[in-house]
Amino acid sequence: MAGTYPERPVTIVVPFEAGGSTDVSARIVAKALSDILRQPVVVLNQPGAGGRIGTRRVATAEPDGYTLLWGSGSTLTVAPVLYPDQTYLTTLVPVSLGALQPFVFVTSRATGGRTLAELLDQARARPDVLNFASAGIGSSNHLLGEILMATTNTKFVHVPYKGSISARDAVLNGDAQLMDEVLAPLLAQIKSGQLVPLMVTSEARDPALPGVPTAKEVGLPDLSITGFFGLMAPPKTPPEIVATLNAAMKKALASPDLRKSFEAMSFDVGSGSTEELAALIARGRERYGRIVSERKITVN
Repeated sequence: MAGTYPERPVTIVVPFEAGGSTDVSARIVAKALSDILRQPVVVLNQPGAGGRIGTRRVATAEPDGYTLLWGSGSTLTVAPVLYPDQTYLTTLVPVSLGALQPFVFVTSRATGGRTLAELLDQARARPDVLNFASAGIGSSNHLLGEILMATTNTKFVHVPYKGSISARDAVLNGDAQLMDEVLAPLLAQIKSGQLVPLMVTSEARDPALPGVPTAKEVGLPDLSITGFFGLMAPPKTPPEIVATLNAAMKKALASPDLRKSFEAMSFDVGSGSTEELAALIARGRERYGRIVSERKITVN
């Protein structure tokens, strides 16, 4: 089987709605993989429960290489430390690190806040009044918001949505006053002035937003967290299939077309390394777990 794989279309499950960063990066990768594997590689969106529904689908799929997961920090590192029923995540097989991107916290022009400090002052003056939108309960966006509130002594009302696009639209429409997300789905609205960037979570300022301070610069080192995306396979997927997919991913990530598409969306190209993806997952779980424990963060 491994010698002829793949013989039919391959499905990459995206556990969030269409149009978000996970979806956008997955579709760029799927297009490149289709050419390399000489089989259609299709993206299937299965949103819900902060990414847990789609992730579980892949974790229980046949280990034949035809159902894969485009995983993210939300699904692979946050859910395991917030929910006790996520042990199945440890059985997923890392295939390739695909993309990286920092998060950016934003508000809308309507709030009048032009800096993070100004918006936090509003929140302190009106606790449990301003809304914080996320891509779903237990997502990275949700946990970063919880860390922000815990470290700044503020109380926003958390409002979960089906994905980052719905959360973004809530901020644009005035239904929420704060959200965080990796840069790609917010960049156009930031450039047009509809969204006001308050802080990026990268170690250094992002070249796309040179005027926006980092989490460390505003005194919030716990929020220096970079988002990542990678290809995962179901448990017990044969090593030969994993190797075939990894080699295809490395070719895809080296292609000029993919790199151009990633650059346009401010994604950093991943290394394609199985080992680096596994290490990022392990470090993320350790770090999030420590922060959740220290800050006594819980989800309802």
